[in-house]
Amino acid sequence: MSRYYALTFAISWGGILVLVGPGGIPGTREEFERLYPVVILALLAGPSAASLLLTGLVHGRAGLRKLLSLLLKWRAGIRWYASALLIAPLLFTVITFAFSLPFPEFLPGIVTTDDKASLLLLGIVAGLIGGFLEELGWTGFVLPNLRQHYSVFITGLIMGVVWGAWHLLINFWSSGSSSGALCRFSCCIRSSSL
Repeated sequence: MSRYYALTFAISWGGILVLVGPGGIPGTREEFERLYPVVILALLAGPSAASLLLTGLVHGRAGLRKLLSLLLKWRAGIRWYASALLIAPLLFTVITFAFSLPFPEFLPGIVTTDDKASLLLLGIVAGLIGGFLEELGWTGFVLPNLRQHYSVFITGLIMGVVWGAWHLLINFWSSGSSSGALCRFSCCIRSSSL
């Protein structure tokens, strides 16, 4: 597993550092707005490329066929997929509404934009593509390998800590300062999603 994590971080963080440069961390708002789409692609390349590469090296073609065949298998009813796709954006909207009561800058973008349909479509497409690329690695490679050695709880803890650490660089870069990470990241997400 350490090879997967090292490769994922090297691809993701290495890509971000190549695009942004070490002097651009944390980034300015202008840098963030200009580079965000390509930086996100660099970030997402890590888990998916590491998963495909290591699955091929460790399990060969049969492993790659199995990994890719799992992408097309529906293992639950449509209600579960709808729940998985809708809970996070709805929860994010509710939380930002609650934050917007004392802090108006947290008002969800879906409320403030004139083009709600485009914003909603962009959020859905970004979520599906980003989720697919991330989960190809985290649940396609990491989860099955960790579950061979650990309980569900320990697997969840390991994945959660590493997944959170993997997001740190982009959160810090997008913050503009080490103290503004949460507000800046939340406001940028608000403006680009629900």
